Amino acid sequence: MSSNTFFPIQRWSKQLQKGYQRRVAADPTFVSKSATEVLVAAGTQFTAEWNRRGADRLLPELDFVVPAIVTAVFGKYYSMWRVAKTLDDSNVDKQQKDLTQFTNHNDPILFGKLPVPTNAFQAYMMDGITRPTVLQRAGSFLTPVFPLFRAGFVSSAVGYGVVDVLIRLRSMVFPSYSAVTQPVNVFYASIYTGCFMAVVSNIRYQLLQGLVEPLLDKAFQRVPVIQSVVIFLVRWMNGLLGSVLAIMGMRACGLQKLK
Repeated sequence: MSSNTFFPIQRWSKQLQKGYQRRVAADPTFVSKSATEVLVAAGTQFTAEWNRRGADRLLPELDFVVPAIVTAVFGKYYSMWRVAKTLDDSNVDKQQKDLTQFTNHNDPILFGKLPVPTNAFQAYMMDGITRPTVLQRAGSFLTPVFPLFRAGFVSSAVGYGVVDVLIRLRSMVFPSYSAVTQPVNVFYASIYTGCFMAVVSNIRYQLLQGLVEPLLDKAFQRVPVIQSVVIFLVRWMNGLLGSVLAIMGMRACGLQKLK
């Protein structure tokens, strides 16, 4: 097999590594928060499903619950990743740079010409020197819209698509089994999830990582244990809110129905 076959994988791996480095440069606790977010995403979605459906309906409505959890884990983590604060980790010594000539090409670009920070509330652009203008901060809410919509669409399509295949296999193996749920329209569910992530998740994670967590990090920086607990609780509440809103929206749009 040619080494070129692995080129895309190597390129994505390097991009992922660089992405982590830039996020850790802006927030040294990003890796631990990442692990927390994955656990919180699965836990809060399951909790929301349990609360909204009740214990007696959780198993009968498993066709809705499983893809929702899979979608939530991917969607919430990608939302966190996409709007996390970033700094170029190569720009360590700010004093050695000529500020009048320095230009950072790593910032997201809006409309092909306006560089914006990855989080609307971060103090500096990726160079760690330039302060964003009000227009640039506003643009931070727009640049993630399409990537988040695309990620939400794909994650939902995979989550509900896999479950749809499993449901069909179940019907073949157990013809007498009668589900209490109506099949979910995978395309409509994917559109809904994409829109939800582009708008609701975008705003929630911008506020969480740009305003709320920096204040908590500063308030409890001398007591790391309490800091970790508080961050976990805040992320849990944010994840639970997102899960509840997502379920309410799915039902309001008629995407989750019982027979």
